[in-house]
Amino acid sequence: MNTPRILHVTGAMGGGTAAAIAEFARSTPQYEHHVLGRVRPGSATATAADFAASHPAGRGPAGFVLAVRRAVARARPAVVHLHSFWAGLVGRLLLDPGGPAVAYTPHCFAFERDPATAPPGLVRAARRAERALAGRTRLAICVSPREADLAAALGLAAVHVPNTTRVRGPRELPADPAPEVVTVGRIGARKDPHFLLRVKALVTADAAWTWVGGGDPALEAQLRAAGVEVTGWLPPDRVGDRLAAAGAYLHTAAWESCPLALLEAGAAGLPLVARSIPALDSLGLDPALRTPEQVAAELELVLRTGQPSRPRLQEAFAARHTPQAQASALTAAYEWLLDTAARAGVPVPVG
Repeated sequence: MNTPRILHVTGAMGGGTAAAIAEFARSTPQYEHHVLGRVRPGSATATAADFAASHPAGRGPAGFVLAVRRAVARARPAVVHLHSFWAGLVGRLLLDPGGPAVAYTPHCFAFERDPATAPPGLVRAARRAERALAGRTRLAICVSPREADLAAALGLAAVHVPNTTRVRGPRELPADPAPEVVTVGRIGARKDPHFLLRVKALVTADAAWTWVGGGDPALEAQLRAAGVEVTGWLPPDRVGDRLAAAGAYLHTAAWESCPLALLEAGAAGLPLVARSIPALDSLGLDPALRTPEQVAAELELVLRTGQPSRPRLQEAFAARHTPQAQASALTAAYEWLLDTAARAGVPVPVG
């Protein structure tokens, strides 16, 4: 029996991107999933067990280029699924348009970054690169409606496939839990810890503050100096434990796509307080939480009552991001790609 083979390629196999790739593989077990990516020490969120095969990623940019060439030659995939900007850039430049069907998931376009936090010219260069490579992309598989709209504006065929998570269900809290505000993710400009610190300064409720994750040492030090516990990277089960014991999940990112941490927090039963940005607005989360003052007021309400001001938005958000929803949308996307690959004469390998 011929099993369609899909090769996932990412520059760094860690954090939310790695977890999202693993969910893609779990949601579509009818395909044989391979992965190529450099593991980030201490931040692994997926393992080799999530895939039929793993391919070495090489060392440095030149090593990565060679690794992609070798993996495609060895795996002979019908679809190469590129994840994030670096893999999307390298993969689309390397791959023959007449070869495997190329899918690309930005996991937030690089040009969405705040120019004030980026090296000069990076945002403009990233947008120009995406537009130039659109013709070498068979399909953009996007994890938010905002991302799909941006892809279409660049000239890519685009489809929205919701992210999902398989973390455990509703939490069981102790009778009198101590209020705790939890944030999860890589500490850097994208997650905007400075916004979180402005919110913290405005919140009067007595609560513990925890950032699960790690990143920029200077930013970690600023968080700790302001009374935020920084745990460093934890195994997924321990992240789940921290979420299950918390009182609220706070998300302050300045740019995003569809962060798995929000889905994991919602699945753990936490009320979500998420800063309003275009991607999260497109996912149906509260668009009224734009400023630190608005976010702080919402967080005060959650800490006092245990409920967000608009709970139905969070219920709808969770309902749209189930494993079943992802499996249906992703299968349709992959089947379309496999059909185009077959019409182009690309053989489907035997799994």
